[in-house]
Amino acid sequence: NNDNERLAIARQRIPYRLGRVVDEWLLDKGRQLTIFNSQATIKIGGKERGHPFQGQLSGLYYNGLKVLNMAAENDANIVIEGNVRLVGEVPSSMTTESTATAMQSEMSTSVMETTTTLATSTARRGKAPTKEPIG
Repeated sequence: NNDNERLAIARQRIPYRLGRVVDEWLLDKGRQLTIFNSQATIKIGGKERGHPFQGQLSGLYYNGLKVLNMAAENDANIVIEGNVRLVGEVPSSMTTESTATAMQSEMSTSVMETTTTLATSTARRGKAPTKEPIG
């Protein structure tokens, strides 16, 4: 890719403090860097190194893909490992508008977009995992 070659040359010749200017210029021109476009796999949570992630994630995007939404929809390209659960999903039996309106205040929603949130929990050494009620 010619843009990547030009960027590599520019990074060699332009001082580090000015590198951000080059990146912003490329974005202004409608070009995006493609360093992650050749990735076959991404891992979220850090299970292989040290302690695994424990907490909540929401609104994760990767190259324009809504990774957590894809996981919640059981996309074949997403593999979930460990104790992972969806938080904030409206049960499918809730179909009436009044019930959905009542539930809206309890859910994390936005005018622009509803984000999917996944929560993980793991046992720590010597401590049992804590369980918090949802809803």
